[in-house]
Amino acid sequence: MSKSFEEVKSELSHDEKILWKQKKISKGLSGLKSTMSTLIFISGSSTFVILLYFLTSTIDFSDIWIPFLSFVFLFVFLISSIPLYMFLAEIIKYWKISKKLNVRIRDLKKYEEFTILTNKRWIQKSLSLIEYDYVEYSNDLILFQKDVIFVSLRDINVIHTYSIRKKKKESFYIHSYILWGTDEEPLPQITVEKNDFLILTETLLNLFNITKEEHDILFYGDRVISVKKKN
Repeated sequence: MSKSFEEVKSELSHDEKILWKQKKISKGLSGLKSTMSTLIFISGSSTFVILLYFLTSTIDFSDIWIPFLSFVFLFVFLISSIPLYMFLAEIIKYWKISKKLNVRIRDLKKYEEFTILTNKRWIQKSLSLIEYDYVEYSNDLILFQKDVIFVSLRDINVIHTYSIRKKKKESFYIHSYILWGTDEEPLPQITVEKNDFLILTETLLNLFNITKEEHDILFYGDRVISVKKKN
C-alpha cells in the first residue's frame, strides 16, 4: 500500500515546511469505466440495429437462421474490436498498477493524489508515476516509493509553465525538469486552477534564482525558466 498524505506529512524533517499543497481524491478507474461503457453501447446498438432490420424485413430467414446469427456475431465483434481492445488494455494497465501497489483493482476506485512543495523538496503522488513508468528516470537525484516521488529542489533546473484553453475552460500546467533538452528528465506535471497556478508559480520562483527565461518554446504562450535553488 502506498503512503497517504498524512503519512508523508508526518515524515517531514523538523526544518522542512510545507509552502504549498494540493490534495484530491481522483476516480482511478475512470478510464476503465469509460471504455466499458463505450464497448457496451457499440455492441448493444449494433446488435439491436441488425436484429431490428432482419425482424422487420420481408425475408423468410427461417432457412438461414444459423448463417444470420453468425453474421450478427461477426459484425458485432468486428465493430466492437477497437473498444474491446481499449477495454482489455485498460484492465491490463490497472492490473499492473494494482500489483505494484499491492492492492486490489477495485481499491483504485477512490485514489488519493497529492502534491507537496516544501522549502526543500517537491513531493508528488500520482498513478501516472506507475502508468507512464517514470521509474525509468530513477537515479540518485530522485527517490521513488511506489507511486510517490521525492525530489530535492536543488536538483530542479527548469520550470515549464503553460496553459491550454479548451472551449470555455482554461487549464494551467506546471512541469519541472531535472534535465532539459535532448536528455530530458521531467517530473510529473500537475494541473491547477488559475489562482493556485499564480500562487504556486510565485512560491516556486521565490525559492530559486532565475538564470534564464524563454517564451513560446514548446507551446505558444509557454514559459521555460532555468533556475538554481537559493541557498
